[in-house]
Amino acid sequence: MASVPSSEVSHPAAAGAGAFGAAWARLVPSWPLWVGLVLFGRLLAQPFALLNDPDTYLHIAAGRWMTTHLAWPSADPFSHTMSGMPWVPGEWFAEAALAGIYAVAGWSGIVVIGAACFGIALGMLCHFLIRRIGALPGVIASLAGAALVLPHTVARPHLLAMPLLVLWSGMLFQARDEGRTPYWWLLPVMVLWANLHASFVFGLGLACWLGGEAVIEAASPLRRAVAIRWGAFIVGAVAAGLATPNGIDAFLQPLRLMTMPALQSSFGEWLAPDFADFPVLEGWLLAVLALGLGLRLRVRWTRLLLLLVLVHMALRHVRHADLLGLIGPLVIAAALGEALMTHAATLSGLTLWRAAARLAGPVRLPAFGVTLALAAIASLPLMTSPLMRTDDAVTPARALVAARDLGLTGPVFNGEGFGGYLAFAGIADFIDGRVEMFGNDFLADDVAAEGGDPAVLARLLTQYRIAWTLLAPQAGAVAVLDRLPGWRRAYADPYAVIHVHTAIGGH
Repeated sequence: MASVPSSEVSHPAAAGAGAFGAAWARLVPSWPLWVGLVLFGRLLAQPFALLNDPDTYLHIAAGRWMTTHLAWPSADPFSHTMSGMPWVPGEWFAEAALAGIYAVAGWSGIVVIGAACFGIALGMLCHFLIRRIGALPGVIASLAGAALVLPHTVARPHLLAMPLLVLWSGMLFQARDEGRTPYWWLLPVMVLWANLHASFVFGLGLACWLGGEAVIEAASPLRRAVAIRWGAFIVGAVAAGLATPNGIDAFLQPLRLMTMPALQSSFGEWLAPDFADFPVLEGWLLAVLALGLGLRLRVRWTRLLLLLVLVHMALRHVRHADLLGLIGPLVIAAALGEALMTHAATLSGLTLWRAAARLAGPVRLPAFGVTLALAAIASLPLMTSPLMRTDDAVTPARALVAARDLGLTGPVFNGEGFGGYLAFAGIADFIDGRVEMFGNDFLADDVAAEGGDPAVLARLLTQYRIAWTLLAPQAGAVAVLDRLPGWRRAYADPYAVIHVHTAIGGH
């Protein structure tokens, strides 16, 4: 009998070890899952940072109003200055979701869902980047993007929409790089996105940009067919974006915000970034510059122009650093992948490169289950010991208790940062985060009055028959009210100060 070569003998122990190794490999999360899980845990480690925004209160109040009344709030139900005025709740679905989560799981639920959305978005970004530039660069680029987004990571509708932004953008870039039209199943994604947050308008703009790129780069005989295919997809995407209760107003709302000088000169997230306060942005820009020069990236002129637009937006408004962090890596991924391929032999010899590549496989269902289990374990402390909110910069809880004890009623003049909490507490506010509804002139007056302009403050107090005020101690209006005839300071703590009109609040 002919003997079988030893290399072909299937040893039982070796076969068992191989089977165990294959099963283990299916359980080990790949890089996208690890990135998502780590960033999920990063946000859970500082839960109150996610809640440090007055609009979180406002969004929950809006969602609660909708679910309580089972009606569409086409008119303002929260302020006494704009009561009954038209209001476009463009983020209605996110607000209803936040209200439902809060009703079921309180602040802990809001934090867990917000952290999960952030982790999912960055995990998906890592997935798209690994396909183009490899495991190690993909992980590094994903974490660099996360660093840019973290300062604006608060529990608001844009956070719930973040996974859709990455999914939509990643699939569009993938379609372009593969020379095809985007999948039509993305249109329901656009419908959901349009009902969550106004950033869907950026998604439509990106589709038009990449569609134009496809037409420009197509060979002459194919240009008409490419234009028809991309044009049909873009028309479908616009129709999907219109599939909201707000219709065309959903498109116009972001434009109103962009044309409010008072907003862009006074709200922190609309100001230009200061590199001293936002060093991550400076480091990110320098790293991209060094990478481009060092690797001599050959970026399509359309992608380079798109990257410059994103950089310009980030340098104009802090809030747009999100788009640079999440979309910027996708813009240069194709060029970076080609540049790295020229160094493939050298890179493949690096130990760290090979080690990273071992976790670059696809997301397997068993590994996904393991990741969910680890995320659930990480969430347990929050879910078993629910977060309790006390006074902070956006939560004047003790001041509101004091106002009720003082028997204060009637119109209030509040700082914009307290408007969300007042709406949440069921008290008609002077102004809140829906600045597009209040308008530029009203906002400019409010900013001047809060800043301590005596003439504007006196005019607003008289015009709106203000009975009491609720302001942060550092507001310039506090010092003015302290010496304004007819007003007295009735309460103060480290976060809020109350003044009362003496004709109403007594001496």
